[in-house]
Amino acid sequence: MIEIDIDNWERKAQYYFFKDFDDPFMGATSNIECTQMFLKTKVINESFFIHYMHKALQVINEIPEFKLRILNGKIVQYPVINGTTTVFKINKTFNFCYFNYLENFDNFYIQTKNSIESAKKKDILVSEPMLDLIYVSVIPWRSFTCIKHPRIFNGSDSIPKIVFGKVFKTGDKYFMPVSVDTHHALMDGYHVSTFFNKFEELLTMK
Repeated sequence: MIEIDIDNWERKAQYYFFKDFDDPFMGATSNIECTQMFLKTKVINESFFIHYMHKALQVINEIPEFKLRILNGKIVQYPVINGTTTVFKINKTFNFCYFNYLENFDNFYIQTKNSIESAKKKDILVSEPMLDLIYVSVIPWRSFTCIKHPRIFNGSDSIPKIVFGKVFKTGDKYFMPVSVDTHHALMDGYHVSTFFNKFEELLTMK
C-alpha cells in the first residue's frame, strides 16, 4: 500500500471537512439492470452472486477512491481490494466469508464457492480485522430502496459497504437493488455513481 500525501491531495479540503463527522458515511441505492448476466447464470446453472461479485470487485479495483482507507490517522491506498460477504446458514443465522479478487474468473469462481461453503459449516462468527476489502451483504428475499448499516462510532471505520438485494423483473428486463455506503472524506457521489454505471455495464454486456 502507499500513503497519500494529504497536503498535496486534491481532496484535502473535503477530507478535513468530513473526517470528524460523527457519521461521515454517505449512501445511495440504485436499481441495476442485470438482465444478461442473470439469464446467463440460469442457463449455465452457476451462482449469480459469484458472477456479479467478480464484476463488482473488478469495478472497485478500477476506481482509485474505493481503494482508499484511513489507517492510524493517515490515508493509504491498497493495491488490490478483496471481498467478504455474509453467508446465510441453515439455522437462519449468518457467518462471514473472505475471498481474494482474482482477474481470472474461473479461478475466482472456484475459490469463492469453496469459501462460501466453508463459512456455512463454521459455528462461530469469524471476523478478520483487514482493511483491503469491502463489506458485502446480500438480501435475496426482498428488493429494497434503502438500507441502514450498524456502525461503531470510533472514527476508525472507512471500509465501503455494499448490499445486493432481490432481483425483480420490469417488462422484459431484470433489475437488482444495490446499496453503496462510503466514507465521504474519501469519495463523493460522483465515485459511487461511477461504480453503479460501470457495474451495470458489465452486467448487461452480451
